[in-house]
Amino acid sequence: MTEMEPREAEIDRLLQRSLAAPIPSLPSDFDRRLMRKVRRSSEVLSRYRWILVTGYGLLSAVASGIVMRGQGLTWEAIALLLFTPLALVATVLSAWRALRSRFGESRA
Repeated sequence: MTEMEPREAEIDRLLQRSLAAPIPSLPSDFDRRLMRKVRRSSEVLSRYRWILVTGYGLLSAVASGIVMRGQGLTWEAIALLLFTPLALVATVLSAWRALRSRFGESRA
């Protein structure tokens, strides 16, 4: 075996200590407590859900655009890569809603 450099030896010791630590675990009633908490705050969640999802989507689109621009893509390519999936999702959702309302009315 070859001799490790001091930095590699430090990393090796850190990994060994990390692997020797006990595995973290959640309490057995965690899921029940979580669901109780979510049900209590569901009105707050529903009120801010769209704001949160929209903000996350915009932030991730901006971050993706910045990363892609840093990799040398043009703004046209970035716009195409970001807006094509959005248009596809909007089309599928509107078609799904139209089919659901059409078949929902025919059953009644």
